[in-house]
Amino acid sequence: MDSDFAGVRVGVDTGGTFTDLVAMDVRTGHVQVHKRPSTPAQPSDAIFECIEQMDAPASRISYLVVGTTVAINSIHQRNGARVIYVTTRGFEDIPFLQRTNRRFHYDLQWSSPTPLVLRRDSVGVPERIDYQGEVLIPLTDDGLNQLAADIRRRLDGAARGDVALAVSFLFSYVSPDHELRTRDYLRSEFPDVPVSVSYEVAPIWREYDRASTTLVDAYVRPLVHQFVQSMQGGLEERGFDRHWSLFKSPAGQVPSQSPPDRPVQTLLSGLSGGIIAGRHFGEAVGQSNVITLDMGGTSTDVGVVVDGLVRYTTEWEIEFGLPVSAPFIDMTTIGAGGGSIAFINKGGLLQVGPSSAGAVPGPACYGQGGDRPTVTDANIALGRLNPENFLGGEVKLHPDLAVRAVESLSGSLGTSVEATAAAIVDVANENIAEAIRQMTIGRGLDPREFAIVAFGGAGPLHAAAIARSIGVEQVIVPPHPGLTSAFGTLLADLRVDKTWTNIVRSDRLDPKAIDDRLQGLVLDATEDLRREGYGGVPTLRRSVTMRYLGQNYEEEIPIPAGAITAESARDLLESFHQHYEQIYGYRIADEIIEMVQFNVTVIGRTDNPRFPEIESGADGAPVGTRSVLFDGRYVADCPIYDREDLAPNQKIEGPAIIEELDSTTFLRPGDSLTVTRDGTAIVQIDSTAD
Repeated sequence: MDSDFAGVRVGVDTGGTFTDLVAMDVRTGHVQVHKRPSTPAQPSDAIFECIEQMDAPASRISYLVVGTTVAINSIHQRNGARVIYVTTRGFEDIPFLQRTNRRFHYDLQWSSPTPLVLRRDSVGVPERIDYQGEVLIPLTDDGLNQLAADIRRRLDGAARGDVALAVSFLFSYVSPDHELRTRDYLRSEFPDVPVSVSYEVAPIWREYDRASTTLVDAYVRPLVHQFVQSMQGGLEERGFDRHWSLFKSPAGQVPSQSPPDRPVQTLLSGLSGGIIAGRHFGEAVGQSNVITLDMGGTSTDVGVVVDGLVRYTTEWEIEFGLPVSAPFIDMTTIGAGGGSIAFINKGGLLQVGPSSAGAVPGPACYGQGGDRPTVTDANIALGRLNPENFLGGEVKLHPDLAVRAVESLSGSLGTSVEATAAAIVDVANENIAEAIRQMTIGRGLDPREFAIVAFGGAGPLHAAAIARSIGVEQVIVPPHPGLTSAFGTLLADLRVDKTWTNIVRSDRLDPKAIDDRLQGLVLDATEDLRREGYGGVPTLRRSVTMRYLGQNYEEEIPIPAGAITAESARDLLESFHQHYEQIYGYRIADEIIEMVQFNVTVIGRTDNPRFPEIESGADGAPVGTRSVLFDGRYVADCPIYDREDLAPNQKIEGPAIIEELDSTTFLRPGDSLTVTRDGTAIVQIDSTAD
């Protein structure tokens, strides 16, 4: 054991196929990486397996942050809590009526998504507050007692640990008195049943969106609490006696010395770390505009960083029609990963994904019974993956099974195995390229002004072709790309978000009232940050969602620093006009503008770790050659490099393949790769190549 390995910062990304851990010594910069198969039945087990593989005991960990897909996986698998939904009497059907829009206008077979609550578990309470916060029907003791009786009847015989309560009253975002009184009453009557209330989870307008978000929070609450308790107990058993943190969807941290108040904010914590890390590695090489490309076994996550700023959204859907209104990093996910299955669709065309072979049985080359061709099988057939060096040789692949799977499809296409494999990879690449176009060109951004940060097990293997397709000239490959999301959790700051929904018309503005309420939100958020242990000077961000009168959806506009005055309010309205014109091509200059939701984010900056500089020495020579198919022709003696052997400023000309423990980088003819002092690889794309 290394006696100098003290003061260890540990970041974990658990979920999906693998659990990743990055450990960094604060003093020496020494880095360890560990990767273990995930344990879905008990996610903390894989984390402890990684910790036990470290060169230091858990007692030496000084800082631990965990990103997890526990919450989102439970929703996708529909194995969360049984939720009893409590709402204003007469509105029990809101989660079932949902919205009037349809995903497919002309598909008569399409059905709206199934809510996270059963109709028989939707309970109405006699109470009513109007849109101005005035009480129309008071909440009485008799009403609460009847509610408790209704809940007891539904809980009869149920295991309390598998049940949660969700409370969402009409217009509670204007006046939360009824909700908070109901919350306190339910906690006293049912102390062992967790309660989620909309005012705390999503104090926003649109009753369905608020109800849906509160249901999600309640649905995952017991499972997230169980995960936190399991982690806490296991860490204490291993001698860890400090606070640790969960990674939040908007890329902040929440200390987990107690279960999180709003577990809905951990929904995408396992995905957000990659975008934060992507920004970090982009800035390290002087790129403030980056597209993050995280390609794993099942899916690919794409995010965009503009001028060094990560984009956020409060509009996200589990599936079409199931919205979650909480802060999230703005990203898109598509079913294009190494395990994505290729097949001939009903139109007779080659399709890749979104169905996946998963971890079990996995691609055909895994030798676990899978026989359908996947993207990984295609890369094996093309010679682009080393079957003897997958995960550093821990997993042996079977190229004969990969070729056989691809061959089963080539007969239907009437093409050779090589041409079929190349087509599978090309279709997967184009699917990802189109997702990037939607995130950039679809929002008025030119992808040619960006670099791609490629990570995940398959990202560096596909990034050069994707970059060429969308006109990007540079690809950045971080050290240990398969563990980049885990490293991103170490870069997260402490973060608290507060919102205030209050519709204000531009012709009836009261700047002082707005300023007073914003100052109150800032004070509340700052106090929350202090309670989370932050003692420095926080960074403040403010924004407001705005729309023209009569519209139903808003655009988010930043609020500059300083007090809200009549002059700054006019500037804010003009900013909305300019933003609207940039997005939609016109403005409605004389129309009344409505301010709908005011947002405050307070951020406590943390020290960012960095990978240590690699030692200078002789340039790494190829460790061998392999026959690899490039653009329809084989390069029989394609050089293969071990990334650990590469020296600072070493330049490699394509065609070449660079292998490492958790990923493979693919250089086509004309492309070149150089290595920075911290081990980051920069690939220059030959834009003249076809």
